[in-house]
Amino acid sequence: MRDSPDVDAEMPVSRQQEIAMHDYFGPLASWVDSEFGMPPMPTGMKYPVHTAEVLHLRSTSHMLGYEVWATDGDFGILEGFVMDEASWHLGYLDVKSGDWLQNRSVLVPTRWVQSVSWADFRIHLHHTKVGT
Repeated sequence: MRDSPDVDAEMPVSRQQEIAMHDYFGPLASWVDSEFGMPPMPTGMKYPVHTAEVLHLRSTSHMLGYEVWATDGDFGILEGFVMDEASWHLGYLDVKSGDWLQNRSVLVPTRWVQSVSWADFRIHLHHTKVGT
């Protein structure tokens, strides 16, 4: 399997890596042999090297712990997401707001997100803290 795709468990899976895994191993359903529970031999295709990554794709798990900032200051820390499983719509951010004695979870609509700063680990809202 020296030609198989390289997998880094610490990095988010890019769309290019997902395509390469599919190209090499075949469709997910063919990975598991129902009789023995063992994966069959790979198709043997050479791993396609994709040089250009799509930079706008990110893993939501890497955003956990990001600071959430409203227009009037620090709002809280991102703890999770609320997603509609049928449509895969990410509807709300689960934000822990307040100090350590009086913290609470607040559901913030994703439509309030103005921008995400990957460098600063921050999510900026176009809404005030007072209005929540």
